Amino acid sequence: MAYLDRLPAKPALKEKTPELVLIEATVALMNELVKVMALEIDLLTARKLDEHKELLKQKQRLTMDYRSNMKSIAVQPALLKQLPENVREAVRISAQKLADMTDRNAKFLRGAVMATQRLIQNIVSIVKQEVLPTSGYRNLNTAHLQLGTYSPTCKPVTGSRTA
Repeated sequence: MAYLDRLPAKPALKEKTPELVLIEATVALMNELVKVMALEIDLLTARKLDEHKELLKQKQRLTMDYRSNMKSIAVQPALLKQLPENVREAVRISAQKLADMTDRNAKFLRGAVMATQRLIQNIVSIVKQEVLPTSGYRNLNTAHLQLGTYSPTCKPVTGSRTA
């Protein structure tokens, strides 16, 4: 978790205008999302699935709040240009940390999904090998018991409906 020690502190804002409060809240959301995604990797590695369910809910809430804030910022394109340099630097650092952690989190989750899919495929393959008959020589005395095979000892029966 040394990665989290390098997160920028909240930017110090002199005037608390609504725009600056929005930026400060967005930076705080970015930092919190980075922490949650790092914790998610740790929880899944330790197979603590009950704790992961709660963390996933928190991650979803933070993501929705972050998306809402980013939409509000996108409506005001000049907002970021008007920010003091220290605030812009904090936003830049937080955005880079979030992008890095998002990539790391996505790679980990993709790997976990692929491992689960391979496990399921292996189980299906083993079950198929156990259940399905193998091709080769058959015991003619029991061959007629298998479905879908021709047996010379078992003849089809037909009846006439006209009689």
